[in-house]
Order: sequence, then C-alpha cells, then structure tokens
Amino acid sequence: MGFFGANNKRGDNQARQFFDEAFRSSGECAQMLIRKSDLYPVFLSSNFGRFFGVSMQRMREDAEVLFRFVPEESRSLVRSALRGWDQKAPLELFSRYQSQGEFARERYLRFNFSSVLEDSYILVCAVDVTEGQSIVEAAREKRDKALRQMRERTDFLGQMSHEIRTPLNGIRGMISIARDHVDEPDLLLEDLSRVDELSSYLLSLVNDVLDMSRLNSGRVELEQLPFDIRLVAKDLFSMFESQARERGLDFTVEYGDCRHAFVLGDRLRLNQVLVNFVSNALKFTPEGGRVQVVFREMYGHNGHIRYMIRVRDTGKGMDPCFVSRIFKPFEQEDQTIARKYGGTGLGMAISEGLVSLMGGEIVVDTELGRGSDFTAYVPFEPASAEQAGELAKQNETIETRNDSPGQKIDFELAGRRLLMAEDNDLNALIALQVLQAEDAIVDVANDGPVVVGMFENSEPFSYDAILMDIQMPTFNGWEAARRIRSLDRPDAKGIPIIALSANNCAEDATASLKAGLDGHAGKPIIINELKAQLAAALARSGYRKAN
Repeated sequence: MGFFGANNKRGDNQARQFFDEAFRSSGECAQMLIRKSDLYPVFLSSNFGRFFGVSMQRMREDAEVLFRFVPEESRSLVRSALRGWDQKAPLELFSRYQSQGEFARERYLRFNFSSVLEDSYILVCAVDVTEGQSIVEAAREKRDKALRQMRERTDFLGQMSHEIRTPLNGIRGMISIARDHVDEPDLLLEDLSRVDELSSYLLSLVNDVLDMSRLNSGRVELEQLPFDIRLVAKDLFSMFESQARERGLDFTVEYGDCRHAFVLGDRLRLNQVLVNFVSNALKFTPEGGRVQVVFREMYGHNGHIRYMIRVRDTGKGMDPCFVSRIFKPFEQEDQTIARKYGGTGLGMAISEGLVSLMGGEIVVDTELGRGSDFTAYVPFEPASAEQAGELAKQNETIETRNDSPGQKIDFELAGRRLLMAEDNDLNALIALQVLQAEDAIVDVANDGPVVVGMFENSEPFSYDAILMDIQMPTFNGWEAARRIRSLDRPDAKGIPIIALSANNCAEDATASLKAGLDGHAGKPIIINELKAQLAAALARSGYRKAN
C-alpha cells in the first residue's frame, strides 16, 4: 500500500484503515483516496503505479497528472462531470486512458467516485473494462453495419422497383395504343417495335439485378478454363466496330506485349466487364471522338501474370467527385444520364464486383469534358502448352480461328422434330410459334416426368433434339436430362439436349453442361442462338437420326 510521507493531518490514520479495507474488498481495480481539503492524494493502492504507469512520487508532485493521459476529446467531459457532481451519490465515469510505462497502451476505464469518511475524502476506484468495451464496440459496429445494409437494401429495392415499373408502364401504354392502331399497319409496327425495345431493356435490367444479387450473396463462381486473350480483344473489336463506325467514332483495339496469350480464367465474365466499359465509352463519346482499347501484359508474380486492359475515350468525362460513387448500384452522375443515354446504372457495380472476384482492381481516371480511362488490372494463371494445344485443335486461338462474328447460322430447322419441355402455357405458345415459323415439328411436355416418358416411349431416333425447360414443378430440367441420358436406348446418350431458361447466366449454363445437356439458351428464344447451339451439339455428338 502506498503512503505519502509523514505530513498526514489528523484523521488520516482512520482514512488509512478505511482505505485498506476498501482495497481488500475491491477486486481487480486501482484505488486512490483524495483529501477534500487540499485535493491531496493521501493513499494509493499498491497496484496503482503499474495500472496507470505513473509513479507515487509523480502523483505527490502533481495530482493532475492523470488527466494529461486522458484523450483531449474526453478530458473536458470528465472535468465538467466532476464539477457538476454533488458528492451525495457515487459518480461513475467512463473514459479512454493512455497508460504509461513498460506496458503502455490505450485502455478503456470505468471510474467510480465516492464521498467517504464524513465527506472528508473522495475514494476513486478505476476498473479496466477494455475487453468488455471492445465487445460492446464490436456489437455496436455490427449493429451499425446491419442498419446500414438494411438502408442500402431498402434504397436498392426502392430504386429497382422504380426502374422496373418505368418500362412496364411503357409496355402497357404501348399495348393500349397498339389496340387503337389495329387497322393502321405502319403505326402498329411502330408500336410493337417500341414494345420490343422496352421489353429488351426490362430483360437486361432483370439480368443485371440477378447478377448483383449473385455477387452480393457470394454465389458467383468463376471458371478457370484456358482461353486466348487475343481472341477476347478480336471479338471485342468485331462486336463494336460497326456501331462505332455508324456513330462516327474512331474505334481501335490493340494488344501488345502478350507473352502469355494463353491464360486460365473466366473468359465470359471478363468479356462482360469489357463490354460494359466499351459500351459506356461509345455511349458518352460524341461524333468525331475516339475510343481506344489496349491489352497489355504487365508482370508475373508467384506463378501468375497480370494484364492491364484499358478503355480510353475522348467523351464527356466525369466530375472526379463522382468517381467514388460510380461503383454503387443505380448511381449515375445526374438524372439526365438515363433519359439521354439509357442504361440501368448497374453495369459498373457488376463490373467492379466481378473484377474484385477475379483478384483484380479497376482504376478510373477522368476529367470533365476531356474523357475517361477505365483500366482493369486482372491476374491470370498461364495456361500450359497442352492446354494451348487443345485450344488450337478447337480453332480457339488467334492463329487457327477463321470466323465472321454475327454471320447468319447456316442451320435449318425445317422438317426437324423437336421435343420441348415447358410448363408455362404462355411460354410454350410463344416458343411454338417461333419454332413453327421455321417449319419445325414440335411436341410439348409440361413437366419433367412427362418429357422423360414421352422420349422413353418414342421410337429411337425419332426426335432430332430436346429443348429442356429448367424450372418445372415435379423435377427440374437438369434431373430430366440425367434420367434421359441413363435410359437403355441407342439415342439416349447422343440426342442433343438444349436448356431453355430465363436465368441465362454463366452459373446456370455451367450447371446445364454438368447435368449432361449440350447447350444453354435463354428465353424468349432467339432463333439464331438456338440454331447455333443445335448445330454445335449435333457436330459434337455425331448424332444420327434413323431414316
């Protein structure tokens, strides 16, 4: 027990006896007894110096020394509370404190002040509650995060609701107008074209929302498959060259320093990011401007290589203050953007999420009126020589592929007999009309067991292909495909089975291939896409139909 010299005034012996008893019953705390008459620290507990990192001698010389280690933002609050204390009831204060000495660290302390011994002394007890406070702060942070996420979800759902209602209202309005133009074919075609535009926008919005949902829930799984990154550049140019020319823009795609052209990664998701970058660049660049895409291999590290892919435009640019918000869902620089240029405001948020999932980052450099640079830095593993050889055999390298993107698919549906599984009557009607317009012969099944039964009971090789809805009531299309593949008949293993799904995303396409299907097409049916899937499936399987 610390004791401050022999200059004690009368009554200090009684105070010491009280202090000893208080310390023995106090548990894990440091104590100080202060004489009210002169605010002199009469007694300190033996653990006081270790607790606060302040020696007894220093306390004797300057009783105010403890306040200097209380953070400045708390010091005035502590002093104010002490000045307002009526000393009738105990006072409890909490404060951060930077302890001194060998074990110096910031702690969170609870101070209890009590007036004792006929109000002649003040007993101060300090308890270290740092651990408990850390738990409290962690819980508070967790609560604040949950509240913030709830607000963000509410804002997102509100914005999404608005974005979906807008084209839906437009579609309903145009259908109403179209009814008035039944006897005016030219106006009716204009109305239907507008409905088609609005429905395409609505579909793209729903697809973007689904992508955002998958990213936020961690359900996006990237593929690690070999591909030639130079083909990504070539396809990007082929996709946008005509559009850029029509808009009067100079559009170039360059790749250099591609020492490792064959890499492992998710080509589809990389392309999704770059398509978004280029689409925005073309959208916001006026006639006579330039959009330049550059692919460049940067460096290798720990068996990985890193590509820089930059999309530079000479368009309107952005206020740099907006850049910090550009990757938030539905964020656009001002409210005129969507009306003038279109777009859902989700593309950048999705792109940032995908690149982050790839282990990369996006850097934005922009200046209002001078254009923007969007640069993705993406790491890849190099493909092996064997994998590169397989790509060459499949004509999937820059040297071996000779194609014309966007050409009409030379595949005839006329006379082909198809078995289609579709449980929704309206969807089935639409698909039937599309397929029958191509002179295909279509049988329809409305559930998983039905399509399996119809195929099983048919003559071998009587169907040219199966179009399989994925979501069906009894069991889904993947299960139906697995059961068809397991049937003991000569055409079960080879018949082309193409998935038809409203969820036309990479994860569903991968699941379809794993279930034994040959392709995955979206709804509503795009006839050239379906033809391409069927042509490729027939070529791979060597499926023969009996005459």
